Amino acid sequence: MEEVDLLVDAASRLSEPFLLVIVGEFNSGKSTFINALLGRQYLQEGVVPTTNEIMLLSYSEVDSESFERCERHPDGQFMCYLSVPILKEMNLVDTPGTNVILQRQQRLTEEYVPRADLILFVLSSDRPLTESEVGFLRYIQQWKKKAVFVLNKLDLYRNNYELEEATAFVKENAKKLLNTEDVTLFPVSSRSALEAKLSYSINSGGKHLMEDMFNDPRWRSSKFCELEDYLLSFLDSSTENGKERVQLKLETPIGIADRLLTSCQRLVKLEYEKAVDDLASIKDLVSGANNYAAKLEADSNSWKKQISSLIERAKGRAVTLMESILQLSNIDLIFMYTIKGKTGSSIRATSFVQNDILTPAFDDAVNILGEYSTWLCSSNMREANLYLECFHKRWPALIAQEEMVLLDPNGIVNEGEKLTVKALDGFNASSTAKVFEEEIRELAFGTFGWLGVAGLSASLLTSVLSTTLEDLLALALCSAGGFFVLSSFPGRRKLAIEKVNKAADELSRKVDEAIQKDISQSADNLVRFVEAISKPYQEACQQKIDWLQGVQGELSAVERKLQTLKVEIQNLHGS
Repeated sequence: MEEVDLLVDAASRLSEPFLLVIVGEFNSGKSTFINALLGRQYLQEGVVPTTNEIMLLSYSEVDSESFERCERHPDGQFMCYLSVPILKEMNLVDTPGTNVILQRQQRLTEEYVPRADLILFVLSSDRPLTESEVGFLRYIQQWKKKAVFVLNKLDLYRNNYELEEATAFVKENAKKLLNTEDVTLFPVSSRSALEAKLSYSINSGGKHLMEDMFNDPRWRSSKFCELEDYLLSFLDSSTENGKERVQLKLETPIGIADRLLTSCQRLVKLEYEKAVDDLASIKDLVSGANNYAAKLEADSNSWKKQISSLIERAKGRAVTLMESILQLSNIDLIFMYTIKGKTGSSIRATSFVQNDILTPAFDDAVNILGEYSTWLCSSNMREANLYLECFHKRWPALIAQEEMVLLDPNGIVNEGEKLTVKALDGFNASSTAKVFEEEIRELAFGTFGWLGVAGLSASLLTSVLSTTLEDLLALALCSAGGFFVLSSFPGRRKLAIEKVNKAADELSRKVDEAIQKDISQSADNLVRFVEAISKPYQEACQQKIDWLQGVQGELSAVERKLQTLKVEIQNLHGS
C-alpha cells in the first residue's frame, strides 16, 4: 500500500477501534500470547486457520461460535470476527513474523506498522533481540510508533537474576534503537496464562472464574495480569493510558502525513536541485560553444602552414629566377630584354614563371583551400550535431517532442561565403607573370637604357667640341654618368626582389586573414545555433524551478499545519 493510501486508511479508521499490532519473530509465541489475551485457543484449534498470513481480529456482534468466521482477502490477509469483549474497542493484528521469507508477507507486515495505534513487540526469552528484530525495530523507529515489549516464555529463566539480566539487555538496546528513554517491558509466560484461563473457563458462557484463576500458581507465575491490566487501561478513558489512547489514535494519521510530507519534501528538494543543476549544465554547454573558436584556431594551424609553405616556395622560386636573370654577367640577356621591351615582344621568363611557378602553385593553393573548406564545414556540422545529440540525450523528457526547435545545422552553421576561397579571386597566373616581366623590363630598360644614352651623349659631344681637352672632359663626364647608372643596378634589383616578396607576403596575409574570418564566423554561427536549440530547454528548466519553488512553499504551509495539530494533540493528553 502506498503512503497516500495509508493516510486515507488511517484517517478513515479514526472512528474504528484501537488498533494493536502484534509483531515478533516466527515461534516467538505471538499466537499463544493472543490466545491468552482472548481466553481461548483461537489461533490453533478454533475457527482461525493455521496460517502464516496477516490476521485482523475484530469483534463479532453475535455471541455464537456459528457466527465467528474468517474471510480471506485477495491479498492473502484474513479478517476474523470473534465474539470476545476486548475486541469491541481494540482490534488485534497478528503478523507472520519479522523473519518471514516471503517478501509479500514482509511487505504486508510493514504496511501495518504505520497504521498501528500501538505496537506490541513479542520477544522470545531464549533469543531476545535477534538480527531481524533489531532491523524491524529500526523500521518502527522511522514511523515514531509507540512500542510495548513482551518478553515471552518467562518460565525459561531459572532465577530472577537471569530475568533481570535479560530485561536490562532488552531495555538498554531498545532505548538506543528507538531513541527514547521510556521503554515499557512485560516479562510473561503466555502459555501458563493460557493454561490457567482455559482451566477456569465455563464452556457455556466463555467466562472465567476469576477468583479461582487468580489463585492458580500458573496464572500468578505467568505475570500476565500486569500486562493485561496495562492493555485494558487503554480502553478506560478515565485513566492516563485511556487519555493516551486518544492521543495515539489521532497521532496515527498525523504520523503518516508527517512521513508522507517528509518524503514529498525530500523528493521535491531533489527535483529542485536537479532542475537547478540541469539549468546550470545547459548554460555551461552554451558557454562552452564560445571555446569553439580556440579549438578551430588550433586545428587550422596545419592548413595555414600548408598555404604559407606553398606561397613561400613559389616566392622563393620567383626570386631565384629574378636574381639569376638580373646579373651584370647577363648583360647580353638583359640588353635583349631592353630591346624586346621596346618592341613589346614577350620574354622567355614570362612563360616559365606562369607555367612552372605560378600556375602549379595556384592550382595547389585552390586544392588546399578546397580541402580546408570541406574540413571546416565538416567540423562545424560535427560540432553542431554533437550539441544536438547532447541536449536530446541528457534531457529527453525536459521538453515535449512537438516543442523541440527544428533547426537545420547545415543551414545555420555553414551559412555565409567562404572567405578563404574569395581571397584567391583576384589572383591570375598570366597577369601576375606579365607583371613579373614588366618588372624585369623596367629594371633592364631603366639601367641599360640610360647607359646607352650616356654613350650616345659622349659621341655627340666629341663631335661638336673643338679641342681634344674638351673631348676628354666630355668622355669623362659621360663615362661617370654610365658608371653611376651601372652602380645603381644592385639597388634596382633589390627593389624588384622586394616587390616580389611584398606581393607574396600580401597574398599570404590575405589568405591568413580570410582563414581567421572563416573561423570567427563559424564560431559565431555555432554560438547562435547552440543558443537557439538551448532556449526551449532553458525555459523548461526555469519553469520547472519556479513550479517546484511553489510546491515547496505549499509543503511548508502543510508542515506548519501539521505542527499545529501535533501541539493540539499533545495538549489533549495534558488537559
